[in-house]
Amino acid sequence: MVGSTLSSYKKRSGPCEKERAQWKKFTACECSKHDTLRDGWVIIFDRVYDITVFAVTHPGFDNAGQVSTALAITRNLGKDCTAEFEYTHSLTAWKQLSDFQIGVLTCCGDPNCPECSSLTEAQLTMMRGDDNAEDEVNLAPQKHPLPEWLPSEVVNFWQRYKQGLTDQLARYLEAAGYPQTRPEAAAPAPPPEEREPAKGRSLGWRLRRLAAGGRT
Repeated sequence: MVGSTLSSYKKRSGPCEKERAQWKKFTACECSKHDTLRDGWVIIFDRVYDITVFAVTHPGFDNAGQVSTALAITRNLGKDCTAEFEYTHSLTAWKQLSDFQIGVLTCCGDPNCPECSSLTEAQLTMMRGDDNAEDEVNLAPQKHPLPEWLPSEVVNFWQRYKQGLTDQLARYLEAAGYPQTRPEAAAPAPPPEEREPAKGRSLGWRLRRLAAGGRT
């Protein structure tokens, strides 16, 4: 019974239309900006997860597996890591992962965008049904998810959480090709009342228009 319950958390395909309607939308190019242990997102089966708190407090960073664990997590941040996660993680990990979900994947509609233009036709077909206005997309949560169960799963969790990414680990990751600070920090999003009004077209409309060969 327990195994059956856990297996229900393992997603084997992308979100259906009903699930998509319930979640915030994030473009692949937005996800790619969240690629450090201080702010790390991953994409798994077209669902977007903010695993920052889990990643920065991972117990593997303080033992013999520090190098491999840190690199294994960091190299997947900001990217689609469906295949690797599915291959290497248990059903318990899938259940835990669900508590870090912040949204579902969508496309910016720019044919020249390197991240979004690599999405498959099957993915784009689902995204064309989205009715979110452009200014409703990529609204990141104010806080990184911190599930109630996490502090009890990690020894000295609050100490690790307060300490954050150590300078030593940051230097190691940078030497390995994964700098933990972005060249230019993105300006914070303005409050909703200060944003430009929506253009009256949903992101899904733009994607459908592009698929038909028209301009947006």
